[in-house]
Amino acid sequence: MPRNIMLAEPLSAVVALAALALLPEVVPPMQEQQMPYKAETLVAERSLPNGASSINETYGDWIVNCSIVENKKVCVFSQTHTSNQNGKRVFAIELQPPADGRTNSVILLPFGLRLDDGVMLKIDEQTLELDARFSTCIPVGCLVPIAFPAADTEAMKRGEKLVVTANSSDGGVSRTFTISLNGFAAAVNRITELAK
Repeated sequence: MPRNIMLAEPLSAVVALAALALLPEVVPPMQEQQMPYKAETLVAERSLPNGASSINETYGDWIVNCSIVENKKVCVFSQTHTSNQNGKRVFAIELQPPADGRTNSVILLPFGLRLDDGVMLKIDEQTLELDARFSTCIPVGCLVPIAFPAADTEAMKRGEKLVVTANSSDGGVSRTFTISLNGFAAAVNRITELAK
């Protein structure tokens, strides 16, 4: 198990503003007279176990984070890899709870990659047939949004590693980023339960 996995900092803290463009539009709040239910029901549905305002749990190499923000439950699970030399983040992945037959995610990769080429993804030795393109770059790296179909999410539950390959911008060799799937199944199950 490599020592370069840092589990304490969710990627969402870094890319929240950029990732908002990747998420579905937020439904505007209903006015009070339109609400067909009592406010207490809304609070109960948007609460975490034991009345917690946030939850941070570790499952293998994955961190599950859930919190209540502006009366909305926000849950993600993530993995961050840092450099052994300087401790700085090299790459990270963050996923939302599975919904509508897919698991939305964003991968943060370092600068110096050929953006037009996108990335190639493999679960162990199985190449995924996904169009994985860079969407934008932010001060800490470049983002690749991916909607994993349910079949790929299930394969990750059984797999050992997700391998992300990107071409170097200088025309050199490809760069490979390996994401451990240790604890992925437990993290998916837990975040699905918490997001209800």
